[in-house]
Amino acid sequence: MFVEEIAALGRLFFAEQDRLRGGPADTLCAPEYTAYIGGNPAMNLAGHQQFAAMFYAAFPDLRHAVEDTVATAEKVAVRFTLHGTQTGTFLNIPATGKSIAVSAMAILHVAEGKVVELRGVFDQVGMLQQLGVLAA
Repeated sequence: MFVEEIAALGRLFFAEQDRLRGGPADTLCAPEYTAYIGGNPAMNLAGHQQFAAMFYAAFPDLRHAVEDTVATAEKVAVRFTLHGTQTGTFLNIPATGKSIAVSAMAILHVAEGKVVELRGVFDQVGMLQQLGVLAA
């Protein structure tokens, strides 16, 4: 794949999550796909899809606003902001009705046109502050 195609795959990876209202699309991921998000244990594709479904259930209008991509022949770094409004329970936090804008970054390792690994971080403290759970 060309570097431009790797960058486009990075954008599509998050756009498809928003379209599907859940985790990564099966068609974009290798069978051995593994995700490492924040301090959570490693997740396979099904685990990442369950993790994402929890977010979309609590924030039904959740969307990834991709702001930047930097790609090489095997990886793409994606910087984005998660936007959404909490209308459902999230991690035992009752619906607050509050909107969030959470900074996040992910590095996707790509092989043979498929995402093999995701390593991502997001501003968990900032999200909890925006929800009013933690003091600012």
